[in-house]
Amino acid sequence: MLARFDKNMYESEAEKIYKAIFDTEVPESIQKQFNIISERIDFLFNSEEIKKYNKSILQIHDLEALEVAARYMKKLPLLTLKFKIMVYLGETLPENYPKYINENDSFFTGFISLFYSLIRTSYKLVKGIILIVINRL
Repeated sequence: MLARFDKNMYESEAEKIYKAIFDTEVPESIQKQFNIISERIDFLFNSEEIKKYNKSILQIHDLEALEVAARYMKKLPLLTLKFKIMVYLGETLPENYPKYINENDSFFTGFISLFYSLIRTSYKLVKGIILIVINRL
């Protein structure tokens, strides 16, 4: 099993993943819960997977793109799992409600929002695939 760099690694990964999902600083309560879960799930993965995960957290700036591509390509399972965990934790906060629920009243604005999401996700997928190939993850 590959050891973590230090205890601050868990705090750093929580900050980076939360920022990638919610585009804001991670609240302390979420960070504490994430750190506890993160320490435990690391033991479920082999040293090669942890090495790839650490490399991605330290070197890749667009973790959202990397996660979308990793999920699509079935790579970096530790990264995709930690993103899922952060999403679950994040949805417990009322300030993240708008990220989960679309309350647009008009069909047109809902359609535009859906179209924008499709274009943005496609862009992130392509960018993430390129990041995986370039960084040999």
